[in-house]
Amino acid sequence: MHGATVALLGAVCLLGSSPAAAEHVDPWVYAYKGLDHFYNLEYKESQAALEKALESDPDNPILRNFLTNAYLFEELYRLRQLEGNLYSASNTFLKEKPRPDPERMQLIRRRVAEVKQICEARLAKNPRDTEALYALGLAYGIEANYTFTLDKKFLDALRLGSKANELHERLLKLDPNYHDARLIPGLYHYAVGSIPRSVKWLAFLFGYRGSKEEGLRLLQEAMVKGKWVTSDAAILLAVIYTRENQHAYARKLLTSISEYFPRNPLFFMEVGRSFEREGKHQDALGIYLEAARRLDANAPGYDKVPRERLYYEIGSLHQRLGQYDNALAAFAQVIERADSDGLLKAYSGLRRGEIFQAQRRRELALAEYERVAALPYEGPRREAELRLRAMQR
Repeated sequence: MHGATVALLGAVCLLGSSPAAAEHVDPWVYAYKGLDHFYNLEYKESQAALEKALESDPDNPILRNFLTNAYLFEELYRLRQLEGNLYSASNTFLKEKPRPDPERMQLIRRRVAEVKQICEARLAKNPRDTEALYALGLAYGIEANYTFTLDKKFLDALRLGSKANELHERLLKLDPNYHDARLIPGLYHYAVGSIPRSVKWLAFLFGYRGSKEEGLRLLQEAMVKGKWVTSDAAILLAVIYTRENQHAYARKLLTSISEYFPRNPLFFMEVGRSFEREGKHQDALGIYLEAARRLDANAPGYDKVPRERLYYEIGSLHQRLGQYDNALAAFAQVIERADSDGLLKAYSGLRRGEIFQAQRRRELALAEYERVAALPYEGPRREAELRLRAMQR
């Protein structure tokens, strides 16, 4: 991460220099600028910087991969695939099946195919071309990503991941110091090593072998020694530590990442979700309240936070902690805003009804349930009707 930061500072200085000097800017200056925008969820700006980098090196397969990844992650972000379980309180009723944009996916697939063609032509001339090996493995990794997350073709994604792993392991044999090439093998080893025992024999039968411990080791080396993948490795390790219930380690990484990329609220708020997973609801609430403060203060990047989902999460945590007045105020933030999601407003009304019941404020509870029962949302409407019948017995 430190190396990327130094390069970014250099980019700022060079990009602010005279037009004549700018003509000779190293393309990697723009590339690092593009990566900084990428990790801050500023995908249009990232794409513009990476396109600028490619102007002076149009066939560079690594830069091409970076740009393709920016297109892919912009689509993943649009489809809310990067949020995970960040808004756990509302995920049960707001989670939708992703519907990728066909034109965007066609662009991404075409760009992946172009990189493969460039790299395979270079490797045909020189099988020891380390840049081509790295870029080809990265292209297969990008393909495995959207095959898994969007196409939901898990075996195909495993096959593509295996090919990416094979290429990067081959690269590491040629150059053990090419530390960026440790990330994909690290993820692959961990993923295959995590396959449940009941079906692991099937993976073994098809030639897929991996070790969770080896995966962690490779990812840690990529994070510490890598040139371009330090942030990716840290993010993956945070996900893995969370999966392994090592929440303190995960939060340490997430906190560091959020400080490097302060305009990306997902990293900061994931710290709160980590506290929730560990049952530390008051600590989680503190993180979400700070996110709300930044949102209200127009902190850079926090305009990306869906206000109504954040306040629903805050209200749910206050309710769980028995802080009823604060919970009512948070749910009111959802209900009273004209631009809030209608379904989320309905569930906020249900939660307010529950709180009024807990406070023995029967008339207010009835009013909330009656209001929700009149709304055109089947799930909360049925639940409200059940509550009304129970209260009228």
